[in-house]
Amino acid sequence: MRILFFVWSILIGSFCLAQDITNKKQVNNLFSIAGGGTSTTAGATYERILNNRKTSLEIGAGLLGGGLGMNLYPFKLFDQEQINPFLGFRSSFNIQGSGGSRGVNYLPMGINYLSSKKLYLSIDFGPALIIQQSHNGYPDLNQPLPDYPEYLLGVYGGFKIGFGF
Repeated sequence: MRILFFVWSILIGSFCLAQDITNKKQVNNLFSIAGGGTSTTAGATYERILNNRKTSLEIGAGLLGGGLGMNLYPFKLFDQEQINPFLGFRSSFNIQGSGGSRGVNYLPMGINYLSSKKLYLSIDFGPALIIQQSHNGYPDLNQPLPDYPEYLLGVYGGFKIGFGF
């Protein structure tokens, strides 16, 4: 009976140990220094990978503005040590240094990578609707003032470097 208990204990103990070694903890939080994107010019972003690993939510704040975004991973689940292609939506607002303000809404297409050491890199670009909400600089009062808001179509993007935790 003691031998049977001893063999059973070793088998169960090794099974539990094997489960602990192979089940690595998934990274769900990403903090990055960013240019463009939700931080508008330069700033920081926080991204949360949701439990289904196919969606993430992002918030960013920068020198002159901030924004929100969402990524969808339609081809494969977000994971470490692989290139993760994504589609998304970003909306940001910024105050321009010359006195104007604008909103940027864009649909990014991009890739990101999270290394085994938890270094995070991301780049994206896509079509954008830029809404110029007020005049840049001081208006010339001798000229007629343009109508605002002004809508512009263009391309916008961003890049991020950071870490996962």
